[in-house]
Amino acid sequence: MQKLSKLSALMTILLSNQVVAESYQSFTTLSYSHDSYFADAPEYGFYHKGDSDNFALSSIYYFDEKIALGPLNEFAYINTSSNVFASAVNQNRDGSSLIHGRDANYDSSINTFGIGGQWVVNSFIIGASYDYNESTGKWNDFNYDHNDSDLSFLIGYLFSDNFLISAGCEENFDNICGYTVSYNWQLKGTDYIGFSYNASDNFDINQLSSQYFFSLGKQSYLMIGGEYLHDNSDHLFSEDYWSINGSYYYDTKTSITAFFTEDDAYGVSANYFINQNYSVQTGYNSVINKKNRNEYEGYYFNVTAQF
Repeated sequence: MQKLSKLSALMTILLSNQVVAESYQSFTTLSYSHDSYFADAPEYGFYHKGDSDNFALSSIYYFDEKIALGPLNEFAYINTSSNVFASAVNQNRDGSSLIHGRDANYDSSINTFGIGGQWVVNSFIIGASYDYNESTGKWNDFNYDHNDSDLSFLIGYLFSDNFLISAGCEENFDNICGYTVSYNWQLKGTDYIGFSYNASDNFDINQLSSQYFFSLGKQSYLMIGGEYLHDNSDHLFSEDYWSINGSYYYDTKTSITAFFTEDDAYGVSANYFINQNYSVQTGYNSVINKKNRNEYEGYYFNVTAQF
């Protein structure tokens, strides 16, 4: 009996020191953001400024549990679970512009509703999404009412949980198609280095991104990442582009994030979990692009529920 009591006490100590990973299947986010923007291109006879208020509700459900990597909003680099999702976005914009010597004032309201999903069957991934867009507004004395829809399709293959190749097309103005290769180099524990390569169908736009997630001990973590985009297309403002970003997790519930890009864009945000299921996030983004003479700044606030 004494040996059994010692064994029970030892098991109790071991279990009390064990960190139990949280798992979730559904994520729903309600968000608000405000944007202000300004652009000036006198060589093209163009000037523009405006403001935008945006509301969004989005939700995604995974058919398998997703295991948190410690922080409650960090999960595996490559998703391997079937899922369905839906979203609704409302955007209200107003502003003024000068185009080739003609002044214009405008205001508009845009609503977008989307549904979609991805199905994983025998390592194959098949995905599809549908968006319906409706916009109403006024441009000087001209009133307009317009609607359209977008379709996108994706097919991919999971060679393993750490290696994915996929291809997809989006039916919009340009019928954009492209390819993606993602690889996760799993390190000790939950640490990993993830790599992704994206290319347009004719390979004139190429993007390479990576992120390194690792534990700092005592439930603190760090994620650092970056991307480089090579744009060889014939678009007006096409150019190469790089960015860096990072997130520091003070513990599993509290984090701060920052990013900086080549065109002097930057952003900072903070995320806090009230409990295991509800979190709030607030952030600020800004761009002052002297080369293309445009400025942007915005702030946002999100509430997320995950179960």
